Amino acid sequence: MHLTNAELWAAALGYALPPVIAIVVQPRWSGPVKGIFMLLVAVADGAGTAYFNDDFAGKPITTGILTAAVAIGLAYHTLWRPSGIAPRIEAATSTQTGTPAAPGTP
Repeated sequence: MHLTNAELWAAALGYALPPVIAIVVQPRWSGPVKGIFMLLVAVADGAGTAYFNDDFAGKPITTGILTAAVAIGLAYHTLWRPSGIAPRIEAATSTQTGTPAAPGTP
């Protein structure tokens, strides 16, 4: 399968986006809310890379979005979360005051 430039850019950008996403995401948000926010970022990534690569049409946008979503999820679960970087960014940029909750508690 031949990947287009837009798909390659969507994947590369998606792999680097989890720390940026962690700046906005709050530790108190539920898992589904964090997932929906990640999907919105993947839509922006995929559509944006398709647009800037002059490939803004139905299938290239869809494949760019899917490529970005997979890259973001893969990067977060294999690099950014295990290293502790993304969770620390979330905690450091949290708008919640007081003592932080223990991981896994609402």
